[in-house]
Amino acid sequence: MNLSKNDIEKMSYTDFVGLINQWNVPPGSYDTLNRWCLYSNLSSKSELLEIACTTGFSSRELSIISGCSSLGIDISESSIKSAKNSADNIAESGLLAYEVADAVSYKSDKIFTHIVIGASLGFFNEPQELLDNIKLIMKDNGYLLASPFYVTKEIPQSLIDKAKNIFDITITTQGYKDIMSMYKDFEIHYSEKKTIDKETDNELHHYCSSVINSFKENNPHLSEDIHKACYDRLMDIKIMSNELRPFQNYVVLVLRHVKGRDTKRFIELF
Repeated sequence: MNLSKNDIEKMSYTDFVGLINQWNVPPGSYDTLNRWCLYSNLSSKSELLEIACTTGFSSRELSIISGCSSLGIDISESSIKSAKNSADNIAESGLLAYEVADAVSYKSDKIFTHIVIGASLGFFNEPQELLDNIKLIMKDNGYLLASPFYVTKEIPQSLIDKAKNIFDITITTQGYKDIMSMYKDFEIHYSEKKTIDKETDNELHHYCSSVINSFKENNPHLSEDIHKACYDRLMDIKIMSNELRPFQNYVVLVLRHVKGRDTKRFIELF
């Protein structure tokens, strides 16, 4: 693998995450995973699909926690490569698989009991198209596991523009009710709003150093300039996320799809 500093700087966000094998967690990390697992009855009998899995953290860890079989899909080849490597090194053999695929057009002969979307719905240009496709490959009474961000106050346009340069997408600028309206075809089985604390400089440095030191161990042939470029870009990502925290909360969701109830609501919201 030959890389230049310019390659690191110009690489797409998802490809960079895949390159350094960043464990790209959903909002809430393990706390969210355990709530998903508990309130969706995830077990060794479950068949799980992770949408936009990047390096496969959620599918891998949910499989370890519950014993379920998991498949992760993502359009980034480098992310899928890292997901496969982590699966081979960490998780039980045979329970995990990863494929390069576009979730909007993804077709499968397998019907899944659980589908993880985390906070990734905002990465898709047509979220409703994705949700419509999800319903086609989800078992009746299956669960959609989500943890979307929502804003608590208006984000300055300058910060929105800056975040787009970092993440390659326009970040969520919608409030809680607007976010929840996207899931109108699903029953709310479990919901809990969560606040987010900013990380300290020491916490940011410790995280970035840990990730890049692991990358260095696996890629000793790369120059120190490349390792530093990776550290700097990861730090830029983490600082950007930190700057958004005063404007964001998130909600942990376990949503159930019951065929025949699309666009209808028989369960009250409170």
